[in-house]
Amino acid sequence: MKKMLPGFALLRFITIFLVLSYFVPGTQARAGVRVGKTVYYSGRGDYLYIDEDFPRQVRTCLGIIEKSLIEDGLTIENVVKCYVYLDDLDNFPAMNEVYKEFFKKDFPARTTLDTGILPGYEKNGAHVEITVIAYSDLSEKKVIGSPPPGYPFSPGILAGNTLYISGQGDHLPNGDHPATFEEQVRQSLRNVGKVLKEAGIDYNNVVMSHVFLDEEGNNNSAIVNKVYSEFFEYGNEPARATVYVDKLPAGCHVEITCYATTDLSNRVLIRPHSMKYGPGGTAPTASPGVLVGDTLHLSSQVGMHPINGIAAGDLTTQTHQMMQNHLDVLRAAGMGFEDLVTGYVYLRDMKDYRAFNALYNPYFSTNPNVRGATRTCVQDNSGYVKDDVMVTTTFIFAQPEEEKGIKGVKTKWKRTTR
Repeated sequence: MKKMLPGFALLRFITIFLVLSYFVPGTQARAGVRVGKTVYYSGRGDYLYIDEDFPRQVRTCLGIIEKSLIEDGLTIENVVKCYVYLDDLDNFPAMNEVYKEFFKKDFPARTTLDTGILPGYEKNGAHVEITVIAYSDLSEKKVIGSPPPGYPFSPGILAGNTLYISGQGDHLPNGDHPATFEEQVRQSLRNVGKVLKEAGIDYNNVVMSHVFLDEEGNNNSAIVNKVYSEFFEYGNEPARATVYVDKLPAGCHVEITCYATTDLSNRVLIRPHSMKYGPGGTAPTASPGVLVGDTLHLSSQVGMHPINGIAAGDLTTQTHQMMQNHLDVLRAAGMGFEDLVTGYVYLRDMKDYRAFNALYNPYFSTNPNVRGATRTCVQDNSGYVKDDVMVTTTFIFAQPEEEKGIKGVKTKWKRTTR
């Protein structure tokens, strides 16, 4: 059943915001932001260390992340979710060997992708970017499932009420792949379901899913949506981002990673009237946003009109339309851009990186209420997608208690520097 948003202004969720460290150069992104017990970190790349060989570049990236964690009063053991972006999947085994030097037990959930081009490509040395989410209370961290033999990641990590699921490919139990792409998508979602079941929940508990597809998936997007709709109740779908990448590990054509909640009483769908969703809409198998307690997960948006689905013209027009689409969802949830926590930016062409930042930054830098947020930006694929979309973004927002209309409560957010 679709959940509405009654009495939104009276919801009483306590959110602690702590903006950690410095701005990432050239962006309005902070190195880390804490929301309650969860800490989101910006993507850390190797583009400042192009003279190092690949293992040393990975080691440097993870070393920077570990240093940030320690300075924030955490350790590498507090990491619950990790995204690894590679420019060449052939480096996957070498990355794993270095990764195991840092993560030795209770491995975080992880998703690894070959995205073709990363920020810093113009220096001919950007080969890896890593983003992590950490959780401060280790007593509430629980490993779900057993790591695949030889791989340093857990199928799922339960941190408080949130389940982080590793990217699930289309592997059958014996390691083979189904014969058809349709069955591959179905198997990927079954693998997601296995992790959910081990955590004692099901597909209705999913609040956000990232569907990563290679060129085969791009050529069969209708099949993806058809199969996806078999697993999620119509009108109760999680927020969703669909991203086309160059390659996925182990010969998969689809990989799906999810966030889920163990507390369905706090799961609320956000659907602005300005957007046409469902069959015939711009997103037939996703909710525009899902609010879980104090945290809002937004589906990916592009620079298309939310009703007619026609892409705007150049990067400038698309970026402004895309941000307006997000703002429509935010307003329906009683939030604004000042409540941004973290974002994922997928550019069609990394050559647009600086131009996009010039368009993106003013949405936050000119707003005196913006606290600063984290961000990861990559080029999603090397050009096989032929539509007119130039940029895709998906975000997580959260809001301090007194901004939800609760008077007499001091702000639970502050900015710190190192």
